[in-house]
Amino acid sequence: MRRYLLTTVVLVLLVTLGCQSTKQWLGMTPSPAPGPGAFLPADEPEGWERATPEHPVEIYSRENLYLYLDQKADLYNRYGFMTLEHGTYRPNLLANPAAVVDVYQMDHPVHAYGIFSVDRDRLKKKVDIGGGGHPGEKECVFWKGQHFVRVKLIAEIQNAEEVLEALARKTEKNIPGVTEIAELRVFPTENRVPAGDAYYTDDLLGYECLGRGFVVEYDFDGKKAAAILAIFPPGGKTAAAKAEPAYPGPTTTAYVKWRRELLGSGETPQVLPGPWDHGYRAAEPKLGQGVVARRGRYIVAVFGTPSEEASIGMAATIVSALR
Repeated sequence: MRRYLLTTVVLVLLVTLGCQSTKQWLGMTPSPAPGPGAFLPADEPEGWERATPEHPVEIYSRENLYLYLDQKADLYNRYGFMTLEHGTYRPNLLANPAAVVDVYQMDHPVHAYGIFSVDRDRLKKKVDIGGGGHPGEKECVFWKGQHFVRVKLIAEIQNAEEVLEALARKTEKNIPGVTEIAELRVFPTENRVPAGDAYYTDDLLGYECLGRGFVVEYDFDGKKAAAILAIFPPGGKTAAAKAEPAYPGPTTTAYVKWRRELLGSGETPQVLPGPWDHGYRAAEPKLGQGVVARRGRYIVAVFGTPSEEASIGMAATIVSALR
């Protein structure tokens, strides 16, 4: 009887542990995270308070984010969305809520910056909050570490922009992590458009073959230009003695596909010498003349500058800075 009970207990434990391991392997078990509302400001600006208990902190996941963002949830999920902390705030003397703070936790800092870069009003002034922010009379947004934060009004108040920025700065103090994206350092700073940079998870410049990467805008005395950095995973196989034939990696495949789209399948590119594995002249329909180059797992392109020399110089600067 004791042996039977011991065997039963062991089997139950094995099944339980096995189910937990399977869930973790399938990605069903979330990674450990701070408690609800951990990133929301608790030391609110003077004269403000969290609107509890009437409006408790709400937590959203990938599965139910659509309840809050509707169709826009798909965009956030593409940028590695994990959880959302939604807090409601009010002036101390006013019973009704007047502002909300939304803290979106993404799976990587580049995705937090990325969703910030594509879901902001780039025409608003920039402020030094976290990795960068944009204040306004209706909302204030910024990113830091793995988090993208949006503070917005839900009722009319006085000194709205000051209040929103104050709530944003209080929130920023609770968020750890980096405030800079390493890949953006490879782009030249001269003539760069403020808030003219963005990160896309797929279809860079509208080309499916390019996948993910960065676009940075430039202004040469009114002439618009852009630099592109497409990033690919390592891949491919080199030929070796008594081994299978070599095959191209994802970077080479994308490079050839994009060349055919830019030049046409029958055109031979004019090869350009430079600090790259291969480069050529090309024109992008919306951006104009420029150059395209490949180095390692990166594709770099510069279009729309005042001269070919300027495009080649910018592309060479970017390629030389890549590791």
